[in-house]
Amino acid sequence: MAACGVSVTTYPATDRPSPRAATTSASRPPSADPTDLATPSPPADSASPTADPAVSERVTAFFYPWYRNVSFDGAWVHWNQLKHSPPDDIASSFYPVRGPYSSADPAVMADQLREHVAAHVGVISVSWWGQGSIEDKVLPGLFAAAAAANIRIAFHLEPYQGQTAASMVADIHYLLGKYGSSPALYRVARPTASDASTAPRPVFYVFAASRFAPADLKAELAALRRTADDAIVLVHSPKAVSATRVGADGVYTYDAMADPAALASLVADCRAADLLCSPSVAPGFDNRQAVATGQIVVDRANGARYDAMWQAVIGAGAEWVSVTTFNEWHEGTQIEPARVYAAGGRTYLSFEGAYGKTGTAAETAYLDRTAMWVTRFAG
Repeated sequence: MAACGVSVTTYPATDRPSPRAATTSASRPPSADPTDLATPSPPADSASPTADPAVSERVTAFFYPWYRNVSFDGAWVHWNQLKHSPPDDIASSFYPVRGPYSSADPAVMADQLREHVAAHVGVISVSWWGQGSIEDKVLPGLFAAAAAANIRIAFHLEPYQGQTAASMVADIHYLLGKYGSSPALYRVARPTASDASTAPRPVFYVFAASRFAPADLKAELAALRRTADDAIVLVHSPKAVSATRVGADGVYTYDAMADPAALASLVADCRAADLLCSPSVAPGFDNRQAVATGQIVVDRANGARYDAMWQAVIGAGAEWVSVTTFNEWHEGTQIEPARVYAAGGRTYLSFEGAYGKTGTAAETAYLDRTAMWVTRFAG
């Protein structure tokens, strides 16, 4: 990978496997002073209204419900992967303010959703790894908590073993069969070039959709359009043509290493093609505690990287924005509060110094900054 400046650092291989596929582009971010940005008028809000006008359903955060711990669940999951030994040694370069928590704990869910409201983020896209997975099993509680918090839920369909285009669409039917009537389900009335429906439709993000044969995915999505479970489907790609080729409704980028300058052309291409575009903004990347090969760091630069990406998507007039991520701690893309912590010979990274904040104020620096940017984006 070409680092293109100082913002991306690669490291030698270790004996640790990666928890998921990472993206590969990288670039030095531009100047990140938010006062330099002339904010254009946002497009008409295509989302349904929320009770809290400060919360925008045009902003979605990728959300990971896959963490488990001994005290709540009886065993560690994810925090202990790759021979890490929680609670002091976890599979992340950062340490959560709430410690290595359980995503299944209702108190944790409620706190996390309150943090989304504080950050003015109205939608979470829940990482989902198939029927019967731990991410699947947590959904009843998460939907109940989201309804109480007035947060909406979309789905982030991940690449599980044996998945096909047909099984992916079957998963959409499965999920809507369970949660289609929930008030927390995110539905949007937004016709696209791929689907002229003006009815509110649920939203699905499909990670690494290029793993499916384009003809297979196109046929399956065309069949989905003819059912009561018709949905807005966004494919993971930096190119609008990726959606056009398979009959999807749009694209999202997810990529924490993307060049902010490249997002404007993507937004313009999607607009010209009448497709939805949800370019992703990320504060940085650090997978050194969670990969076997290709260890990469994209420096947060005390918040400048995050600002640069927000500037780019607002300047491009994006219709939607997705945040990579609320809580993917393995890859260090989280905006969930982190704290200064050292134990057992490890000293963790923290948000100390981000946006000039220190101490307790630094722990929520990225949530606070997100609230500022969402306010500016939503108008």
